[in-house]
Amino acid sequence: MASKDNTLWEKHRLFLPEMRNLAIHRCKDCIFFVTIQGKSEAKKGCLVNIRAYNSRREKVPDTVQVMDIVRRVGLEGLEQCLKNSPENTACIRFHPRC
Repeated sequence: MASKDNTLWEKHRLFLPEMRNLAIHRCKDCIFFVTIQGKSEAKKGCLVNIRAYNSRREKVPDTVQVMDIVRRVGLEGLEQCLKNSPENTACIRFHPRC
């Protein structure tokens, strides 16, 4: 049993292996984080909310056209794809790039 004034016990943390991978990886290392090409500019975004890519039914491309995303998930889905930052901590659906 740990004592309340035992600082070594308080600072000890246990990470499960799958949670450790999420803690050390970033969105930019994930296969779902790709370049979304618009008419005049390109931005990075996450395609994990698109069912065809999330279920791995279709291969995740390196670059995807913005109209393809709008056709699949609409404008609200496009906003959801673009809100992630490359430096965010990886989500539960993280798959590393090969």
